[in-house]
Amino acid sequence: MIQRSRREYFFDFFFRRIDNLTKDVFTTTKRREIDYQINLYTIKCLRIMFLFIILMWILNEAHIFIVDKKLVARGFTISCLILICVFAITSVVDLHHRWVKFFLILSTSITITVLGVTLTYHTLLLGMIPLLIATQYANKWTTFYTYLLTMLSTFVIVMLGYYWGVCDANMLLLTTGPMSMYVNLADGKAYFGEINPNPWYTLMMYYVIPRCILFTLALPIIQSISRNILNYEKFAVDMKQLSERDEMTGLYNRNKFLNMMSEEYPAYDKLAVIFMDVNNLKQVNDQFGHDKGDELIANVGRCILNLTDVNKKAYRIGGDEFVIIVENPKDDEVDKILKKWCDLVDLMVRSTSMELSAAIGYATGAGKDIEKLINQADKRMYIDKKRQKKKKHM
Repeated sequence: MIQRSRREYFFDFFFRRIDNLTKDVFTTTKRREIDYQINLYTIKCLRIMFLFIILMWILNEAHIFIVDKKLVARGFTISCLILICVFAITSVVDLHHRWVKFFLILSTSITITVLGVTLTYHTLLLGMIPLLIATQYANKWTTFYTYLLTMLSTFVIVMLGYYWGVCDANMLLLTTGPMSMYVNLADGKAYFGEINPNPWYTLMMYYVIPRCILFTLALPIIQSISRNILNYEKFAVDMKQLSERDEMTGLYNRNKFLNMMSEEYPAYDKLAVIFMDVNNLKQVNDQFGHDKGDELIANVGRCILNLTDVNKKAYRIGGDEFVIIVENPKDDEVDKILKKWCDLVDLMVRSTSMELSAAIGYATGAGKDIEKLINQADKRMYIDKKRQKKKKHM
């Protein structure tokens, strides 16, 4: 038995706590897929950022920009190396992992911090980029994590930029009034007095804290945008499910079945098609009413739903007709499904005292022959139905 380290237990516990606290409206699988798509988009944005850094570097070397070349070379080299490491790591890991989004946000924050220290006030608006990235994930803990990184980044940019970056003249001279307080309009000369005497205090009060307050004011708006994205996504998922699901049984409907036949199933190497037709539905409707008939269909649907899995999808394609499609089935998989079906039906009959049976036919073959497989399974289902009727009257 493999022993798990304390660190593994800690991370498992930590991420379970995150999942419980966020109360995500999506299943884990759906959330991982959403995060995966956002991770891809974020990496694409970082590639664009990388290209712009290279372009600005070239323009500065060509004297189109006038920033000190050594300063730009130092800051831009570090930024590019960070992004290259990000691209290398994300090219070999599974982007579905939950830690990837935190890694991308951290990497973006570090890159922007390096650019901010280098160019100071030129990069002021870049500080919002990590928060905008976090907004895409529509998760309050991701936004809070990014908010803390943004506060730290703002502090580092202001303090280190003062000493090693393109120093903002206002940070050096700490001007706090209009130009008329410092410029003599008669001779056109400026008079500023002493240089910033205590930068560690004044810059905190004059730059870091005010900017952090502005970020804080933006946080409720970002959270609201995040919630709206989540709500719209949830609404879209619900609408998609409603358009694909049969209301009575919860199985996929005929529209979904036809779409999968034309778009998805032909690409599979092997498929198994299982046709089911509920017996005696018309008799139940005539003798006991349509409510009992609906109950019979619902019971059949519940049994079939228990047969579905990641590679097994079930559809209600007519009033009493159902289809199960098994993607890349194993050799004995159909037999196991039919055995489980019989067990579920026996259990359902004992618990509801309602007669329940179905004629079944199946066929296996290549996905490109999906229509042929359906016809074969359908024919075999009708043969089974005739056999059952003949046996019943014997």
